[in-house]
Amino acid sequence: MKSIFRATAILSGSSIANILVGLVSAKVLAMVLQPSGYGYYGLVQSFVGLATLIAGMGVTTALVRLGAGPVTRGDYAMVASLRRAAWWLRWGLGGLALVVLWLFRGKVSQWALGTRDQAPIIVVLGIAVIFMVATNVQTGVLNAHHCVGSLAKYGVLNAVLGAIVTIGAVLLWRLQGVVPGVIAGTVVSCAVSGYYLYRDVGPVRVKTSHRESFKAAWSLLTFGGPFMASMLVGTGVALALPMVVLHLLNTESVGYYRAAAAISVNYLGFLVTAMGLDYYPRVSAVADRPNALVKLINEQHRLVMLLAVPMILGTLALVPYLVPLVYSSKFHPAVEILEWQLIGDLFKFAGWTMSFALLARGGSLYYFVPECISGVALLVSTWLAVRWFGLSGLGISFLLTSMIYYLAEWVFIRRKVPLRWTAWNKKMMLGGVAAAFVVRVIPLTRFAHFRTPVALTLAMAFGIPSLYVIWREFMASKDLEPGAH
Repeated sequence: MKSIFRATAILSGSSIANILVGLVSAKVLAMVLQPSGYGYYGLVQSFVGLATLIAGMGVTTALVRLGAGPVTRGDYAMVASLRRAAWWLRWGLGGLALVVLWLFRGKVSQWALGTRDQAPIIVVLGIAVIFMVATNVQTGVLNAHHCVGSLAKYGVLNAVLGAIVTIGAVLLWRLQGVVPGVIAGTVVSCAVSGYYLYRDVGPVRVKTSHRESFKAAWSLLTFGGPFMASMLVGTGVALALPMVVLHLLNTESVGYYRAAAAISVNYLGFLVTAMGLDYYPRVSAVADRPNALVKLINEQHRLVMLLAVPMILGTLALVPYLVPLVYSSKFHPAVEILEWQLIGDLFKFAGWTMSFALLARGGSLYYFVPECISGVALLVSTWLAVRWFGLSGLGISFLLTSMIYYLAEWVFIRRKVPLRWTAWNKKMMLGGVAAAFVVRVIPLTRFAHFRTPVALTLAMAFGIPSLYVIWREFMASKDLEPGAH
């Protein structure tokens, strides 16, 4: 557990800073743009994220999966081949993405932004996609070298500088500043990640043949391509959801949805970061040892529950006050969406502890199927829930999808390893879900005015013991370090 606590602590500090910067940025943007403009900002961000996901072809994850071992063994020739191949793919895939966006700019604009009038904007946003692909390659190399500290520093500096340029553009040009601000933010990300890469890892110093580099490029695509497909039907659908909301409802509804989704993801961003940057390399290292993998999954799930359950319950308690505080009173319709999403987060985070292990143990194909099930469930449930419940259906569909995703991950991971949750993990998961549903249901009863006190009490009931356990185990792991007294 020592490695988990250390990496999570380092990345938590970075993510807390990112969250604070994000809150300030969201407040300013929401006040200036209002719900409709904030919805447009969300659509632009979602489009860039989705296009980057496709153009990246999973190279970043492939770099970590294929590069972590050679880095550990000191196989610098293989590391050099992988890095060189990744840069070839960066320019090739980024250039191809720009050409495709130019050729189909009208249709893409209609689908992504709701009108063909924004076709030139789509082409310009291709610049942001190229810079984001480059950024992901650079952070992938850092991750393969397990430069956790550098990645944490990158996250903070990138968040601060990105917020400055985005807010500056919006304050200067209002709605017309959204696109320049997003592009400038991607340029900043590329520059900052490049700085830490060449400072802490350095340039490629080992000469490799073109043949070895082509072979490495093929390996990256062979692993990354199926992974990208998996992400496309999972994360990709989530990125595309604001566009679906645009066509089902309107731009203002996109703003409400984005506001709720930003809080439901960002407040636990350090867990997502820790899983990708620390947990995935570690499960990859023990992928061929089922018993060690099962133990690691249970340890990670335990930490996730210790951190997530109290924070989710505490956030649930403050949602009616949090949304107007973070954004403005005009974003109040986002409250009900967020409440359902917070409950879904419990299943989502638990599912992620299995999905990373499944990717490492079973490969891209086993990772693909649960992601595909999740993506289809999200699209279908969103369409049905919005028709039946209106705007709040966006939150209900998230909860249903998260539950389906959790079950799918459980079924598939059990095909690869004999996973069983520990008794502690079962109790914490069931207790957290039950408490969250109690908080959500109280407003529908005659005890509605007790909602916030009950929610805060439940948060403390889970939070105080969780903090004690984390502190006790952290101190115990510290005592086991060499030279500890």
